[in-house]
Amino acid sequence: MKASQPSRWVICSVLLCCHFSMGAYASETTESSIDKSPMQLSIFSQKLSFFLPDDWKLAYTQREDGMFSAEFLPQVEGLNNWSSMVCIQGFEGMAVNIKPDDFLDTMVATYRDNCSGEVIYERVDNEFINGHQTASAIIGCTRMPNTHLNGLEIDFYKEPQRLSEVGYYTAISGEKDLYLIHKSLRGNEFNTISTLVEKKNYREFMSAVSPFNLN
Repeated sequence: MKASQPSRWVICSVLLCCHFSMGAYASETTESSIDKSPMQLSIFSQKLSFFLPDDWKLAYTQREDGMFSAEFLPQVEGLNNWSSMVCIQGFEGMAVNIKPDDFLDTMVATYRDNCSGEVIYERVDNEFINGHQTASAIIGCTRMPNTHLNGLEIDFYKEPQRLSEVGYYTAISGEKDLYLIHKSLRGNEFNTISTLVEKKNYREFMSAVSPFNLN
């Protein structure tokens, strides 16, 4: 499998194929994972564990052609109207082909081609998860492409609502496989100055789903 293949699939899942939310950003309260039981997924050769906020659900999962995806949403939201999402992805055998840093760089290059506004790409400190190398970044698009409007009820007499997406991404190099964890928000259009996820608050943003473990 070529290194470019997973990046295209990631962008399809995150930017092109996830359905558009027509509401404002969900107001997220800071929620600690202390005293909660972790969610554990068996993905190819290893098990990945993480936490979910209260009242979230598994909305979608797929395993096909060496690729795995699971998408989690608040109970009151669906794939056609989500404003907050946690997505876990796995790429079988990819750990030997590409490093986590290069994976994010390649993914963002494709992301940039499919963003109608400005792309946000801010790397944060890399850490190790159970001895596995990672790369993390804040990634977003200030204006989603109009192709996302397909299938929605649109009032053509009004200017279309401009929506944005931003999230925190961690790529993990497992023993054999590559994993991608991200938590994203969608809502009313922001700019590169007013983005809701930044270096100063990304740990708080991720507190309800972390820590991660890969065994």
